[in-house]
Amino acid sequence: MNDQASSLRSRKYSRPTPQEDGLPRARRIAITSGKGGVGKSNVSLNLAIALGRMGKNVLLVDADTNLANIDILLGLRVDLTLGDVIFNNAFLNDVLIPGPEGITILPGSSGMVEMLEKDDAYRQRLMDTFETLEKEFDVLIIDTGAGLSENVVRLVAASDEALLVTNSEPTAITDAYAMVKVVTHINPNQKVHVVINLARKQQDALATFENLQLAARQFLQRELTMLGHMPYDKNVPLAVEKREPFLLMFPRSGASTAITMMARKLLRISYKQSSTDNFLSQVLDKREDE
Repeated sequence: MNDQASSLRSRKYSRPTPQEDGLPRARRIAITSGKGGVGKSNVSLNLAIALGRMGKNVLLVDADTNLANIDILLGLRVDLTLGDVIFNNAFLNDVLIPGPEGITILPGSSGMVEMLEKDDAYRQRLMDTFETLEKEFDVLIIDTGAGLSENVVRLVAASDEALLVTNSEPTAITDAYAMVKVVTHINPNQKVHVVINLARKQQDALATFENLQLAARQFLQRELTMLGHMPYDKNVPLAVEKREPFLLMFPRSGASTAITMMARKLLRISYKQSSTDNFLSQVLDKREDE
């Protein structure tokens, strides 16, 4: 892992800030997990919709270059994808499609990972695509693939913030910590928010986060932010089966309430704050909510 981090750190991941060149840019948030199967894409989709409801111009990018599935969660028929932009020079306006609550979706393409990993030019075209899009939107929600591939780490490290989705399973926590470790080596100032999914109780979610936070403090000397937790909710798999966002199909469910609260907290946290400031802000937010 150290060799991978050293290799990735040698590449350029930063981009000019709005203050440096005077151009407005979207807030770029990478949703990642480390481990697959923890609900990352569902969180990405419903968080994007929640932000759209709050008046933000949101672009949801399905950047899972191995198993793209945002279109499946929405039951959409997709003709062109991100892969067509990267490999076939398709026009972005022909690929972008309207989504619920005014959000825009850039659908992903499964099976891209091998081509991206072999060709730096394709990877750079992917990053250039994001830089073009972020001039047109307030927020970019980037649903990355699972795991620690170079493509995933590149996307996470080059974003303004990472939102790490995990659950209480030991393997999920181990992989989540691995993601924090690699990203920290590449971009020590990266803000990392944590969402604990499938929590039976709030106390369980807090305990899971505290274990991850303790490891990050002890071994990486950094703070994480607990953005919130998603309770176990039987309505979520029902919504997935119907190919509808749970926020729209079951607006008063526990999962919908949780994702709405997380969207509100995310908007209250400036991505220009330090990680420590974010953590303290989250503690105060939690006390207010209680």
